Amino acid sequence: MRPTDYIASLFKPSGGPGGESAAYDFDPIGSYFYNCPAEEGVFQIVDAETTADLDLNAVFEKIDRTTSRVGQQYLYARLRTLRGEEDAADFDRRVGAFENDDELTQRCAGHLARLAGDDAYDLCRLIFDTPVRVRRIGLIYALTAAATAALLLAPFYPALLLLFVAIYAVNMYIHYSNKINISLYTSAVKQLSTALKTARYLAAEGVPGSDEAARPIRRVAEVEHRSRIVGTQGDGGNELAAVGWLAFELVKIAFNIEVILFHRFTGSIATHRDAIHDVFRFIGRTDAAISVMRLRRAAKTCRPTFTDGKYLEAVQVVHPLIEGCTANTLTLDGTGLLLTGSNMSGKTTFIRTVMLNALLGETLCTCFAERFTAPYMRLHSSIRISDDITEGTSYYLQEVLTVKRLLEDADRPAACLFVLDELFKGTNTTERIAAGKAVLARLNRGPHIVLAATHDIELAELLRGDGYELHHFREEVADGRLVFDYCLHTGPLTTRNAIRILELYDYPPELIAEAYDTQQKLLGNG
Repeated sequence: MRPTDYIASLFKPSGGPGGESAAYDFDPIGSYFYNCPAEEGVFQIVDAETTADLDLNAVFEKIDRTTSRVGQQYLYARLRTLRGEEDAADFDRRVGAFENDDELTQRCAGHLARLAGDDAYDLCRLIFDTPVRVRRIGLIYALTAAATAALLLAPFYPALLLLFVAIYAVNMYIHYSNKINISLYTSAVKQLSTALKTARYLAAEGVPGSDEAARPIRRVAEVEHRSRIVGTQGDGGNELAAVGWLAFELVKIAFNIEVILFHRFTGSIATHRDAIHDVFRFIGRTDAAISVMRLRRAAKTCRPTFTDGKYLEAVQVVHPLIEGCTANTLTLDGTGLLLTGSNMSGKTTFIRTVMLNALLGETLCTCFAERFTAPYMRLHSSIRISDDITEGTSYYLQEVLTVKRLLEDADRPAACLFVLDELFKGTNTTERIAAGKAVLARLNRGPHIVLAATHDIELAELLRGDGYELHHFREEVADGRLVFDYCLHTGPLTTRNAIRILELYDYPPELIAEAYDTQQKLLGNG
């Protein structure tokens, strides 16, 4: 595996839905995930630290093949939410419904394309936002009744026209005072009508989940007809339409039509929020299933096998962000992995690769490997740690706090996959090795699987009785240059090339000689 290729791939432009190059804005894409409350029975939410450790946003850009914005939001939330083995199997069945039916896939993609515009990101606001309620609604009803009575009686009592004009002025103030609140929901309301139509077409196709979606679709239809007035905000495209809109606007002002309907609309949203959410998920799951089906066709992948016990097998596993990635195989049966190697040899990329595939298997039931077998586990990592200047936290203290959270989770009964890179590198060598040995031994107890990468080859001997298998990545110096094979090798690393690399880059000969002399003294003292 080429770490340099991996890093470079993070800065490449990514293909958006439909295969076109597009910049991904994770504020709207992630809005559904960040606003969605924790569902009952959720196994784990992938936190920000693990998301950064796995470059999960870049991975999402690589694997996303959704058609609609709703599907894109749902797929992102799914990638960061572990719901258990049964949910993974259910999602796999949904994907399977499209794998052998290209005509169904094309028809559904056509329906989903109605929600392909960026405005569709706003639909989830109807699920989570609390609309601003209309104040003094009783007074508004009274003014509407008074305006109606004054206008009807004006032919008999002309003086009532003056009362109507006065009421109209008050109603105009009310109308435009509430206009800003109404305009905030204009886009979302338009998308509600489109989403309802899309859900009806998908249900008519008989896609998985159609029967369960029938009732929410009917309930959302009750809200949708009240919302149409909210979504009509004078966007006519010609003069005649503008004149019609102006006349309609004057009538709405006179009788507070828009304000009253908005009041009723917000009440309907509050009582039908769950139904709107169910329709959102129905559309999102369908689009996400089609997206994963397309991914499986475009790349060499497999379905994971979930097993009991402390066992992990990743056969010819690769990282999806690395073009021409070197495939490697790892089997752990009741043991953890202690991985050594020099910088740039591929050890950090490999443990990240295994963890990422475990995540993709548990969320999308899809792994970039020939075969992937593991328990359904909680996932925790300590790979990228930095100082927190705003909190006045040092690098080492950040490590301490991160590892403490891992130790706390290790005391829970659920199996965990712990991935750690260069544990406690923020402190001195002696204490780093001593503390690292204690932590790795503790994490590897029970049902948990630990993947640890380190430069400290001394840990190999210290952890010999704590259930760790030793593997390494190596490099060679050939023809005056450094050569990596990016292949996983069994056993501890036995070569030392750090000073040799200094030679390759023309460090002063006397400095090199002193370094070798010091190395021999240290090894002798050791």
